[in-house]
Amino acid sequence: MKFMKRSQIFASLAIGAAFALGIGEYAVGAEHAPAAVKAYPAGTTMAKIQQRGKLIVGVKVDFPLFGLKNPVTGKLEGMDIQLAQGIAKDLTGNANNIQFVEVNSGNREVFLQQNKVDIVIATYPPNPKREKAVDFAGPYLMSPIGTMVNKGDDSIKKVSDLNGKNICVTKGSGSETYVPLNAPKAKLTVFGTMTQCMEGLLQKRVDGVTTTQSILLGQMSQHPGKFQLVPTELLNTAGKKASDNDSIGLPKGDKALHDYLDSYLKKIFANGEWKKMYDSTLGTVMPGDATPPPILY
Repeated sequence: MKFMKRSQIFASLAIGAAFALGIGEYAVGAEHAPAAVKAYPAGTTMAKIQQRGKLIVGVKVDFPLFGLKNPVTGKLEGMDIQLAQGIAKDLTGNANNIQFVEVNSGNREVFLQQNKVDIVIATYPPNPKREKAVDFAGPYLMSPIGTMVNKGDDSIKKVSDLNGKNICVTKGSGSETYVPLNAPKAKLTVFGTMTQCMEGLLQKRVDGVTTTQSILLGQMSQHPGKFQLVPTELLNTAGKKASDNDSIGLPKGDKALHDYLDSYLKKIFANGEWKKMYDSTLGTVMPGDATPPPILY
């Protein structure tokens, strides 16, 4: 896939343990005035959320620019968080009517299947395995795959250079499949969180971290001058350039919820709200005239 401008890399680019980090029902980010809401048919997920009075969303807490717990304020920040707040406001009239539940790449399907969350917004691209378990709406962001290495390390410049290297990926991520597919001699280190991969790279226990470029740039924003990005263009199982289409996960078979989510995304794409979300998060690292992706699911 060709991208005309660098900024388009991104755009065309329980409750049981329930968030032991203490993130739950409280204001995250700027205050939002109450808004009028549309009523939905009884029995739909949207009506249940309105009756409950809050949206329950699975998010990540260690992904800068997407879902990150601010160490100073204790609040969640990022594009995924803003998108979740926007949906909460659209359904309940207030962006703060929301409960965040921490998820990671390996448990997102389980949390949806067990109804621990209403939706998942957590850098969550569809793949054939996931689509058998849950449904997706969107995407709201598209990004190719890349590899991050320590600053000054020129031993990895292209995909074939991953062979023989110790490459870190997160469990359940697309890169866990794509790296062995493209570089069968790469040594894969699989961790549960991106934070663990980053620590491994900082300590030089791994040679590189492979995931979507937008996520890597988010990590680089937290460690200025320490890392560099290698544009490794991995192919997917269909032989096409791998691109993570970050989408909203929802329980399998909930067509009404799916249609609502797609309609909400189309609305914020058209009214400029998506661009505001982008500019205040990803756009701080890669500013420009980013445009929303096409709805594919």
